[in-house]
Amino acid sequence: MAEALQEFLESRGLRIDVLVEALVRVDKSGDAAEIAAAFATITETPALVSSIDEYCRPAYWDSVHYPPALRDVAERLKLGKAGPLTTAIAASHGDGRVRELAVAKMLSRPAPVQLPFLLLRMTDWAEPVSDAARLGVIRLLHDRPGTYLQPAAEMMLHLRRRQRGGFGVKQLYAAAYDAPAQVLEQLERSVNLAVRRFALEVRTRRGDLKLDQLVRLASRDFDIVVRSRAGDAAAREAVWSGRVDFLRQLAVCRHNEVRISALTGLARLGHLEEIVALLDDRSSLIRALARDAARRTGMDATAWYRSAVSAFAQGTVASGTAPSLGVIAGFAESSRTEDGPLLYPLLGHPSARVRAFALGALRILDAVPVELARPMLEDPSRRVARAAVKALGTQA
Repeated sequence: MAEALQEFLESRGLRIDVLVEALVRVDKSGDAAEIAAAFATITETPALVSSIDEYCRPAYWDSVHYPPALRDVAERLKLGKAGPLTTAIAASHGDGRVRELAVAKMLSRPAPVQLPFLLLRMTDWAEPVSDAARLGVIRLLHDRPGTYLQPAAEMMLHLRRRQRGGFGVKQLYAAAYDAPAQVLEQLERSVNLAVRRFALEVRTRRGDLKLDQLVRLASRDFDIVVRSRAGDAAAREAVWSGRVDFLRQLAVCRHNEVRISALTGLARLGHLEEIVALLDDRSSLIRALARDAARRTGMDATAWYRSAVSAFAQGTVASGTAPSLGVIAGFAESSRTEDGPLLYPLLGHPSARVRAFALGALRILDAVPVELARPMLEDPSRRVARAAVKALGTQA
């Protein structure tokens, strides 16, 4: 199996026949440990199960060119000699009657390792095959969610874009909404990102997670989708319950997708002054929120940016103090072309980042001074030189 899998990977999926033949040999050996290891190898990656299915399902299954190993699989299944691996492979046979027989055999003695192959048959075009698989899988998911929900989620979420894959996803959600909380907690610990995201979605909709748990996920999780969904859910809950302390905790998080949800919540509760203070934030979305909050409080954000840029240009260039890059970006987002000269002094700032940001802002404002920017094409900083090339365009 190891050699066959290595050859399959090195061929970038072209030698799937070698892998299928190895699976058939392992099944014929009757070694329970080897069979279990083979199942673990192929079901660990849902895409690999799909590849096996695509290899075993050519249109002309009765042709002389049909793989001999698959002819042997069908024959062993009909004679009652097929082991669990052979039965799983037979569920992808080109002959619908063979697939139907394989589905019936797997459902007669269901096992979690064979579930991915049953889920594939839920998307089968032949109704006798798909109907039998659907009925059996629904029963397994609702009767034994602790055993079957996780392997079903791993495979079904992979198949959701497949034709006729929507039915299985709906059943997966239905089973998850009725599953015990500890089963969903098990899904949250999965190494499969899609499964973790699915579990969080179900738990937030069910209301299983407390506000402090959502805040912890939003602040610390490594997955941006989990952080974003947890942040949204936490912000909604905090707004409904009036927990401004949690919103402020999320608002200082280092992840922008979480901060935006928290700041939107603060705005809904009327804490606009706290948002206005972020006019110079590094995130463009947060600056946009701050400008909207400034408008609602009657403050002129554009005038504030002009004043801040003027102060930086007049008082910090000589001292070498780096102005806020968020101020420069916000100035470019809210000002007009005639305001561009306010940025000219920053083109000589000691900080390369400031010079590059100033060039970028002038390019956005369409106010690039060609005579000042042309020498910056030879700036010692690559960042500044690249910004100068973009800013000058065809003018240089």
